[in-house]
Amino acid sequence: MRLLPKILLLCLLIIFLRGSAFAASGPITLNVDVPAGQWKAARLKNLPKDAMVAVRVDCNGEILVALVHSNTFRNSPEGIRPLFTGRVDGRLSFSVAIAEKGDHYLILDNRRGTEARAVTVTLQAAPSASDRLQAANKIMKVIELQLAQMFIFDPFPIGIKQCGTPRAFVETSGVVMCTEYIYHLYGNLKSRENTTNIMWFSIFHEISRELLTIWGNPSSGSAEAADELATVLMLMGKQKKRVIAAADFVIKNPSAFSAMTKLFHDQRHPLSSKRAREVLNWAKDSALPKKWQPFLVPHMQTALLKRLKQRPTSWTDLSLVDKELAAREKKAI
Repeated sequence: MRLLPKILLLCLLIIFLRGSAFAASGPITLNVDVPAGQWKAARLKNLPKDAMVAVRVDCNGEILVALVHSNTFRNSPEGIRPLFTGRVDGRLSFSVAIAEKGDHYLILDNRRGTEARAVTVTLQAAPSASDRLQAANKIMKVIELQLAQMFIFDPFPIGIKQCGTPRAFVETSGVVMCTEYIYHLYGNLKSRENTTNIMWFSIFHEISRELLTIWGNPSSGSAEAADELATVLMLMGKQKKRVIAAADFVIKNPSAFSAMTKLFHDQRHPLSSKRAREVLNWAKDSALPKKWQPFLVPHMQTALLKRLKQRPTSWTDLSLVDKELAAREKKAI
């Protein structure tokens, strides 16, 4: 049984980090010579609506710069309605939200100049916030589907959204992570690997909390029980290194999370140092996943039980698997 591959969760993080840094596409660098008394234009093909474009112009003298939609550009800078216009003498940086889908032109206007200009243009583009959310939710959907292939439970949504306030998850049914949690987590940790590990544990803490509630576990309201089950699921899913790395980092770097704890007012996310010590102990206990099998086996999908019977893992309790399969076969008759 293997959980979501590391590369997909890293992709989830990169979707937002790149989006916030205008780096989903590019950077693209253009070197353009603009003779005195002339102008030149560079076409930016098929930019999506609401995409962000960041532009940096370096020039060895003064020149006029404008960004326009192809609909308003007819082979001349005259009479255009630019999204942005500015005069640069040395360096100019700006960013623009694309109001209308389609081709755009970056115009370099040296018609008033008496000397040729050497211009270097650096362009970076990021998809719109809605496109980033859509891409992220495709990854979260993989987690949702993968979980449904392993366990039997009343389905609940697993997704991501912009919450508008510093929150880790939406307080509704299901597991819906806030984009603000990702941004603040990375902003404090400055590490994709550590952010991914902490984010991964947070997701499985919330999944475990939902499952404990759905399955009627007496400890369903306990953060400790959710931490323990999250650890077990990660160990069963061959994510031991990730859960140990997450817990170990929290224990050794408590100050990295202090600002988030004050900002988020959340007792569950991110993981506290005290809880991380418990998680680290659980993660190093090779017998722990097997201890949870009496609770988990009755909720496992039949296909998973059959796979475990054919290819037992270190935590598989074959007697429980056989007993559960026999009960289901008897019930089906």
